[in-house]
Amino acid sequence: MPLTGLVPVGTTFFCPFCGALYSVTHSQLSKSESNITKCVLCLQTMDKWGSTNVPIYKLIQRPEDA
Repeated sequence: MPLTGLVPVGTTFFCPFCGALYSVTHSQLSKSESNITKCVLCLQTMDKWGSTNVPIYKLIQRPEDA
């Protein structure tokens, strides 16, 4: 079931573990509190980074079998 609301302009990304679809944008932060992103459904680490250019993931569709 897809989430409702505006989807930010950006690229799309499928979680490699469960197949959830995300919209990805980036934000420039002075300091990032965390340098990983976990899937909100399967809780697996989807991305790691080492800069202040932080990817922002918004779930837009759950996998078919969820």
